[in-house]
Amino acid sequence: MSFNENNCLSIISTYTFAKNINLKNDCITMKKNVLILGLLFIGSFAICQNDKQTEYLFGNNGSVMINGFGAPFVEFSKHGDEFAVSSGGGGAVLINQTFFFGAYGMGLATEHTLSGLKIKQSNGLVTNYPTMRKIFGHGGFWLGYIHNRKEAIHWGLSTKIGWGSVGLCDADLENCDKGQIGIDNVFVFSPQVEMEMNMTRWFKINIGAGYRFVSGIDKTYVNADGITQKYYDSSDFNSPQLTIGLLFGGFGR
Repeated sequence: MSFNENNCLSIISTYTFAKNINLKNDCITMKKNVLILGLLFIGSFAICQNDKQTEYLFGNNGSVMINGFGAPFVEFSKHGDEFAVSSGGGGAVLINQTFFFGAYGMGLATEHTLSGLKIKQSNGLVTNYPTMRKIFGHGGFWLGYIHNRKEAIHWGLSTKIGWGSVGLCDADLENCDKGQIGIDNVFVFSPQVEMEMNMTRWFKINIGAGYRFVSGIDKTYVNADGITQKYYDSSDFNSPQLTIGLLFGGFGR
């Protein structure tokens, strides 16, 4: 091989080596550019995500809004042929200011008596109860629907589904926790239609009209003549009713 041929081969080898180095540098540069573009994309995506407001299932911007309220209420009804008043209260969870569910408790406030009760005991002796006061209380679930709640005056529906008892207590006793007789467990169902008035953002007046159904009244005794009869008549507790409630809670939104 001549000197010129060796020179040519050296020049070609040097050129090829330099070209390979340039290709490697270009590849490294390209990888750096791709990495930088990827980081920029991830960063911009994160910024966009941070700009978006966090969503909640329950909350101010969620699809379901939860509030609550409590209420004392008075119920006017009949007990047999007598005017009767019951008092109680309840509390409920309010969903989207439209539906609510909670619990209640109610008790008879007026005095209604049963006179001349004579019960024949198992030993044959007759016990005389001159004047006995009737006790009636119940509690359970409270469910309802509110229509057009943003209107100052609007209507709604509700029902109370509960369990309780009726009993008799000596009319001379102030505390009837002990000494009751004729205790009978009952089921109470009280649907009603209501009118509500928005007084403030946190206070409403509720007036309802409905009917109270009481079932399970079947307690019996044996009278002085040996005849079995019931302590109570179902018609004494089944009655139309009018309720007035004062509702305190979050109603403003």
